[in-house]
Amino acid sequence: MDNYVDRANQVMRKLKEDASNNNYKMVTTSQIRKFLAAVNRINGKIDQKKNGNKTSVASKIPEDLQMEIKFLKVKLAYQIGRADGGRNKINPVKAFAEQSGLFGEIDQIGNSLEKYEKFSRYVEALVAFHKFYGGKD
Repeated sequence: MDNYVDRANQVMRKLKEDASNNNYKMVTTSQIRKFLAAVNRINGKIDQKKNGNKTSVASKIPEDLQMEIKFLKVKLAYQIGRADGGRNKINPVKAFAEQSGLFGEIDQIGNSLEKYEKFSRYVEALVAFHKFYGGKD
């Protein structure tokens, strides 16, 4: 995920186009911001650990935080389950998760701090481009 900004732009542009062409609702801001909030909570915990012990978090994520990162998949799955596809039965959160590849991205992180930081910025970029393309609640 080297170019996460362009990728986020492409994902959100395609979701917007698909929603417009197929007459279904795009994922809402609140649905994806809940996921971003969970990512930001992990960011805060990583920052705390970095400040407390600079050597152990320099490149590897501690095991307790690795589990929290994996649990992001559960949070995303829950948001998918809560979302209503409406009359066309297209679930906008599921479309978002599939297009963005978030489940796979979480799997790729492992204990790599660098991969997690790129993932975190990718999620933030997705939210920003969602807003840019007119995403609403």
